[in-house]
Amino acid sequence: MAKDKILKMIKKRAFIIGVTGQDGSYMSKFLLEKNYSVFGFTRSLKKNNLKNLKILGVKKKINIKKYKDDNLKVILENIIKYKPREIYFFSGQSSVNLSFKNPLETYESNISILFEILELLRIKKLNKIKVFNSSSTDCFGKSKNLYNHEKSTFSPISPYGRAKSFSFWLVKFYRENYKIHSKNGILSNHESPLRPSSFVLKRIINFAKNHKNNSLNLGNINVYRDWGWAPEFSEAIYKINNNKIPDDYVVGTGKITSLKYIIRKILKLKKIDKKFIKTNTLKSLRPADIKKIGTNPKKIYENLNWKSKINIDQIIKKMLLNELH
Repeated sequence: MAKDKILKMIKKRAFIIGVTGQDGSYMSKFLLEKNYSVFGFTRSLKKNNLKNLKILGVKKKINIKKYKDDNLKVILENIIKYKPREIYFFSGQSSVNLSFKNPLETYESNISILFEILELLRIKKLNKIKVFNSSSTDCFGKSKNLYNHEKSTFSPISPYGRAKSFSFWLVKFYRENYKIHSKNGILSNHESPLRPSSFVLKRIINFAKNHKNNSLNLGNINVYRDWGWAPEFSEAIYKINNNKIPDDYVVGTGKITSLKYIIRKILKLKKIDKKFIKTNTLKSLRPADIKKIGTNPKKIYENLNWKSKINIDQIIKKMLLNELH
């Protein structure tokens, strides 16, 4: 058989670090549909931790491996052995709220593993492996811009935002100094039924779907965010990682909506009285919070032809109906 035909038969191989979360699970499905061979790495192989992969019907279609934060041997050895075409990094503690309670875990989980991977690629001269790092608009923090773009100043105010800022610069450093094919996606809030229940929109959705005259305690609801649909972001992430020129991109809808509006919309759809929502409760308030933060996704639209299509009203309805796509 001719060499070129054999090469065509070999599947592209991708590694997903943090495969069991919302983004890792959707990315697995996206890549499998593009006929990739997917290796997923996770801290736990417990049944409950793998539920997102099972929900999407991809659990048995990917090669799942367990790693430990203090022993990354399984990840590093597999990179050397299989030399994947692409690596997607979604690992790390991703809750702003939890980052105030566990700042050290937040820093270590978002930075140390990524550093080890980039350093391995440098030492082994595996510069052609494409690396995507999941960053966040929380990096912008108290930026003077409302609609932040790639050149907006980072001014994070939470341990999570600071950890993501450090990992952003780490990726950029290895790209510029060692020619590693690494890039960042600065992602806005992006939701789906696979979102952990600790995140505010999922908490409100769960409350509304299971309401039995109980109350929901929330913090400051006069905040504005760019709310995207997670399944759509997989395509944006793929395009960023596969662009010939490695670069960083802001990913979002370009629109902001207040949390207060979202709450009112959900309560109206489910016919729940607003008296059941308690706001500014002491336990729910963060030590610091960003009042308004949006995105300007012009660059990804112009360079990579990606644009979000699902708006916040559609997202709310999809989550209430538990629609996965």
